[in-house]
Amino acid sequence: MGARWRGWRKRRPFAGGLLMILSGVIMASLVAMPVELMIQTGVGGVSSLMFGGMLVVLGLVTWFTPNQHVITGSLAGFLGLGALVLSNLGGLVIGTLLALVGGGMAFAWRPVARPPRRRGRRHRKQRSHDQAREGVSEEVGEDSAPLPPPGSRFGG
Repeated sequence: MGARWRGWRKRRPFAGGLLMILSGVIMASLVAMPVELMIQTGVGGVSSLMFGGMLVVLGLVTWFTPNQHVITGSLAGFLGLGALVLSNLGGLVIGTLLALVGGGMAFAWRPVARPPRRRGRRHRKQRSHDQAREGVSEEVGEDSAPLPPPGSRFGG
């Protein structure tokens, strides 16, 4: 199980997504109050909950669709900056900093090539494919004329 988890984690921007999720949780948890009271507090309470929820969703999207890392990373950065202005200093600045760092990490992530698999079965297939291709070229070679040299005109 540990090797599968490590492999899954290394094939995606895991740290960036984790920081996005943490920033969203911090922003949303700072305004944990009943909805009626949150509406009375104004735009700060509602926007903190919305920004927090969107950052959590962006972190999950980053994890489960890593090919969208550029979009999710840039959106997390924009949401972090917007939260700084609209939602209680972006979770007391901690949420904004986590969103900016996580978005930057997701944006800058590059996929790592998978390690090569064992050569047993595939190597045999490749060898048989090469042999089949050589047989085809021998059959074609008997019936066809050779190509002219590159400098000659029309082979004559």
